[in-house]
Amino acid sequence: MTSKIKFIFEPYATELAMARRDEAKVTGQPLVEKPYYFQHIETGQLFYNLYGCVGWPSEITNRDDGLPGYIAIVGIVKPEKEAEDYKTSEALFQLLGEYESKDVPRLLTKCLELRQECGFGTQPQLLTVWYGDDERFETVRNLRNELLMRQGGERAAILVTPPDDFDTPLIFDNYVRSIRSAILAKRLYFGGCDIIQNRLIEFKRDDPSVLAVGGLVHTLLSRSMWMQEIGKNIFVVGD
Repeated sequence: MTSKIKFIFEPYATELAMARRDEAKVTGQPLVEKPYYFQHIETGQLFYNLYGCVGWPSEITNRDDGLPGYIAIVGIVKPEKEAEDYKTSEALFQLLGEYESKDVPRLLTKCLELRQECGFGTQPQLLTVWYGDDERFETVRNLRNELLMRQGGERAAILVTPPDDFDTPLIFDNYVRSIRSAILAKRLYFGGCDIIQNRLIEFKRDDPSVLAVGGLVHTLLSRSMWMQEIGKNIFVVGD
């Protein structure tokens, strides 16, 4: 499958990174923009980075067979021209692709296809992990990962890491509030992805799609992962 995303280094990336880091130290900023970004080949849209999320199929009960599992990839939008007062840490989020299925192996296969379509391998850290529950369906993932790693090494594995505050009470409530906050702030855009939009309208408790996107958005709002930390010891003029 051909990637629709290409990786772009800024001109004189090393020098630019050092200059941005020095400026951040002087101004007391804890984060700095990275000297690279990504571009959608077909649309030309730019992104600081891309992240994947997964919500596993909900539990089968004696009433029904649960809700489908869900995966999505979200891009952090980089404007072509930044205004003087633009803050990179407050960048917009846009869904680039999504998929749902009640079949876990099919969901994993689609993870591979979707990440490949969105530039996996064009940069070492791009889409190497998915944000979601890292304990559910662990055996199924491990069996798939054994095959993937034999074919392409450790980087080929489908790795899952919990989003922020995943182990705290009322995570569904927290994640729904984060989604709503991002929508109200006009930071979250769905593009042509209508699965999550429809599921938000239906609004069923512990919906896997809402947990997936909500967990990722909650994490993105908590910490600007697409930017580079410069360390806790910030140099300030006059110290």
